Amino acid sequence: MAMNSALARLGVTGALYVGPLGTTAPSATTMDAWNAAMKDLGYISDDGIVEGRDEDKEEFTPWQSATPIRSEITKSTQTYQATLWESKFDTISLFYRVGLDGMKQTGTGKDAVVSFVEEGKPARDLRAFGIDVVDGTYHRRIFLPMAEVSERGEVTYKSDTLIGYEVTITAYPGSDGFSALRVYKEGWELPTVPPAQ
Repeated sequence: MAMNSALARLGVTGALYVGPLGTTAPSATTMDAWNAAMKDLGYISDDGIVEGRDEDKEEFTPWQSATPIRSEITKSTQTYQATLWESKFDTISLFYRVGLDGMKQTGTGKDAVVSFVEEGKPARDLRAFGIDVVDGTYHRRIFLPMAEVSERGEVTYKSDTLIGYEVTITAYPGSDGFSALRVYKEGWELPTVPPAQ
């Protein structure tokens, strides 16, 4: 059995980005800078970003057997969970599902006071999201063309705990039909296919 420790990866650092729905996807062939519309959400807790899958499967067992002869995935949901550690417009807007048009400001700079109200039934807040995961020179990127914050965790106000905004982001298929574009620059290549005989 061939094993290669050089291919063992860590999610050493990275970033989570958010942008408006309809943001152009990043290149699928390079790791160029993100579209300027994508905003870096800043520091994330040391739990990093957790990618999850929730799948339902239907199995088909014939009358004549106790063993299924086929199974079909009937639901497959991608989620990404992170706790945001910076209190700024982009994180507050995302966590509380309120846009710039829903916020009011008086004063400027350190004297600025921002206020907004939370409504009983907020409108859907669909956005584009981007994720970078970096391990030295290795880099992987995930782009979600249409996603939303589907769950929000508790916010703790305590003297020995950073205020964090825990969000779970659920991805949906965008206008191009895909829910995630994944780009890997990690030093491995696709296997070569021998010519047909």
